[in-house]
Amino acid sequence: MHRSASEFMDYLLYSGKSRNTAYTYARIVDRMLNYVGKNPEDITRVDIMKFLRYLRDEKGHNDRYMAVIGWSLRSFFIMLGRRELAMWIPIPTLSGVEEPKWLPEDEIMKIVRPFPVLTVAYDLALRVGEVPLLRRDRYNMETGEIEVTRLKHKGRPNKYILVLRPFARDILNKYLRFMPRRSIYIFPMSTRNVQYIFKRALVLAGYNPRDYTFHLLRHSRLTNIAIKELREKGHVDLLRLSKFAGHLRPETTLRYVHLAAEYLSFH
Repeated sequence: MHRSASEFMDYLLYSGKSRNTAYTYARIVDRMLNYVGKNPEDITRVDIMKFLRYLRDEKGHNDRYMAVIGWSLRSFFIMLGRRELAMWIPIPTLSGVEEPKWLPEDEIMKIVRPFPVLTVAYDLALRVGEVPLLRRDRYNMETGEIEVTRLKHKGRPNKYILVLRPFARDILNKYLRFMPRRSIYIFPMSTRNVQYIFKRALVLAGYNPRDYTFHLLRHSRLTNIAIKELREKGHVDLLRLSKFAGHLRPETTLRYVHLAAEYLSFH
């Protein structure tokens, strides 16, 4: 990583950002510096616009991700004392709440089943940063109970004991029996490697990897739970689903109930 990007990450951590957010912002800045090929002090508005056009036109990033990029670059140049340039950087306005992308369980299974890491991530509705935190000594191969660390809690308790469904437990157990005990972690890999496996799985299943982020698995799992409960009981246990997802407010979980109800109205 470029030295300036590493210094930016330290700045964000000291400012109170989570490690995951700090790393994401720093990687964006590192990408920008490599693309522009200049010292941060010499970067101009023209350089920034070329970089943003490259991300939107050639890489196809949507408004939500372009907004993250904008905030990252703005924070970076504020750190450098280049406030005028920072405040000029355009940030897309997001109208309303973007509807989560999700897929029915039969479609999701085509993506995740060949890969134990994705199967577990889907079944537990994990964020990508939560996958590498799963520990061998916090998993019961007999019952499928596993400790999950949820990341978006801002200092609140974030440890949950969840239970893998039998099919996911069997896939994970088979994986662990063939994996040497070289690490305390179940999946000793970086979030970047997890992302790579996900993108590869999308291609193998016939999907365009540009159309979906890793959060597809989490959105799909929560929506499919809501669909199952609506079909079987006619209602969703919102508090239980919210606890499973690790949401601080049940209201956050409501959007999955709405997605499920809309899907069932057409099926």
